[in-house]
Amino acid sequence: MNGQAPQQQSPQPRPTPGLSPADVAAIIERELVRSHYQPVVSMMAQAVIGYEALARASHPFTGQPVPPPELFRAARACGLLLELDRLCRRKALEGFRALPRRRRDQVVSINFEASLLDQGVAGSNHLLRAVEAAGLDPATVAIEIIESKVRDMDSLQRFVETYRAHGFVLALDDVGSGHSNLERIALLKPDVIKIDRSLVQDLDRHFYKQQVVRALVALGHSIGALVLAEGVERQEEAIAALDMGVNLLQGYLLGRPSEDGGAANGASRGEIGELAACLRQHAMANAVRSKEWGRRLEQVESSLLAMVSGVALADIEARLREMIRVHPWLECVYVLDENGRQVSETVCAPHKINYRGQVLYRPAPKGADQSLKRYYLLLGAGLERYVSTPYISMASGNRCVTVSSWFHAADGRRFILCADFDAETLE
Repeated sequence: MNGQAPQQQSPQPRPTPGLSPADVAAIIERELVRSHYQPVVSMMAQAVIGYEALARASHPFTGQPVPPPELFRAARACGLLLELDRLCRRKALEGFRALPRRRRDQVVSINFEASLLDQGVAGSNHLLRAVEAAGLDPATVAIEIIESKVRDMDSLQRFVETYRAHGFVLALDDVGSGHSNLERIALLKPDVIKIDRSLVQDLDRHFYKQQVVRALVALGHSIGALVLAEGVERQEEAIAALDMGVNLLQGYLLGRPSEDGGAANGASRGEIGELAACLRQHAMANAVRSKEWGRRLEQVESSLLAMVSGVALADIEARLREMIRVHPWLECVYVLDENGRQVSETVCAPHKINYRGQVLYRPAPKGADQSLKRYYLLLGAGLERYVSTPYISMASGNRCVTVSSWFHAADGRRFILCADFDAETLE
């Protein structure tokens, strides 16, 4: 996440109280800025593959640390934002070049104050010259941009194309925050998408965050971008992110920012090893749980099919009500004919259905056309049985898993039994 500037800009920013224009000018003139480096980790490689450079500054007269957002607000207010941003980038590059035990294949991510593109700096090549002056290969430098800060899309696209042509890595920062423009992601085709820490925090505990992260991972991978989760502080968050396809991790769990980059990643080896051990245990436990879950679900499904197979259609709903009564995992059950038409009412467990005045979530009535449902299409294509992944039920608004199977009624006709299981109970 950008450690330099706030995400939102006021149309007419005011000088920050306690930090005067003279203070900002002194910080720039005396170069009272240094960089700390936070490791970026690939768990598949079990290695630090790079660092994000984060600006740190000191007050010119008190020597006290100056919070980066405060410094950048003041610089913007007094017209020194470009000078400050260039100083921070130069210090980041020089510091990275001097990191002890730095590997030549590691990458440094530097934050670029994207709002400056609206001032016409897209073609200055200042950053390219700074990288060359630091003796670095552009291929080892990632430029982090918060695209929502740019109004001039043409300038942003020209900047991205120019620096990509020079071999730089392009990263979009804070993706998934309240200001992200997903259309721009597809247009800019970044090399790295950084998922904002607001989504990563407690990712293991929030289903809706998980769905957003899955969608961002799918979008990133579809355009050939690596996906990085930033702000990872707990092992459970890291494991959840990796389960969803995230490629890279960054956060206090794997290393705090420091001037020497944790002696160029040595400090992160223990954390990486510990997380790797947890990932192995998690994978093994998942495999055992999945096998047991599948076995139990198959047993319940067999029991349900036995209750409806060979039964007259007129008696089907009575059997469905009996299923709900004896199987606590069930949320809803219903039956379709071969054309995908619902031939029974949707019978639901009353304690699992809470309408709360909702009109979006209602059990489908008898006669409903379900022929476009994924389970029907797959069964119609030849499958005998289909088990869905967890999804939000249109019958209840709850997370559920649907198991669908063919069976024969008393008259020999084929029907499909659809059983919605409460996903929370299954898990």
